Amino acid sequence: MSVIIPGKDKGKSYIEHQAAQAGTSYKAALKKAIDRLIPGSADFEDLLLRLQREGYEIKRGKYVSCRAPGQERFTRMKTLGVDYTEETIASRIAGGSRPSKRPKQCDGKISLLIDIQNNIKAQQSAGYQRWATIENLKRAAATMNFLTEHGIGSYEELVERCDAVAAASIRTRESLRDTEQRIADLALLGKQIDTYRKLKPVYDRYKASKDKEKFLRGFESEIILFEAAAREIKKAGLTKLPSSDKLKAELDGLSARKTALQTELRKIQREETEYDTLHQNVDALLERPKEQEQQRQRSNDLE
Repeated sequence: MSVIIPGKDKGKSYIEHQAAQAGTSYKAALKKAIDRLIPGSADFEDLLLRLQREGYEIKRGKYVSCRAPGQERFTRMKTLGVDYTEETIASRIAGGSRPSKRPKQCDGKISLLIDIQNNIKAQQSAGYQRWATIENLKRAAATMNFLTEHGIGSYEELVERCDAVAAASIRTRESLRDTEQRIADLALLGKQIDTYRKLKPVYDRYKASKDKEKFLRGFESEIILFEAAAREIKKAGLTKLPSSDKLKAELDGLSARKTALQTELRKIQREETEYDTLHQNVDALLERPKEQEQQRQRSNDLE
């Protein structure tokens, strides 16, 4: 039985697959014609002209479609796969490679080594154990490549780098916490200043009144709120009330700093995770020769 590789002919029906195997598929024939004509075509339009000379009918619209002699319906080129979109064909004519043939790009992430000895699945499945062994070789190579690329030549340097990233994370967290606290304090102070300004005329009338007790009975809540606001403003060390625009500008600046610190913290947290994984991998790689040496020593002692 033939095997269809997942993703290679995405969207291909079973009937289309069977036709391709039998050599009667219009799509397969069109793909072969395009592959054959690409090397001699000057551009995408030239390729369409060459297809027409071979008997294909071309229909233009949102997508370019082709129909072979005797074919009932048009075939959109984009349905042939990632190698046959208009953009890809133009790129291939210009010397580009097929997207399906390009090697997958590594995302650069370092993965933790698999503890095969203590992995239940590895103990139960020989196939998984073989896969995990090969995968560990890849992860170990990725770990060593990272260390080389980042100029880390010794275990001590790795520990220093891990400590530096951890310290940067602490500093950034503290700066973010201080900034958030300043934003909260400033927002509260802004409300106190608004209250102060709003109730100042009432308080001035209260201070100027001859019967303060009577005035207080009518405006007690306003007087209490004003005096509380005045105490907070004095506690903040303000000798002159800032304008609303000045407060807003400072809050906007603090908000921008908070956003920048959050972005920086996420970056550092990724680095922390990465270096923690590196550290664990290196520890595991260094421990393995020790375990092998201990096993050899035990064998010698038994002999």
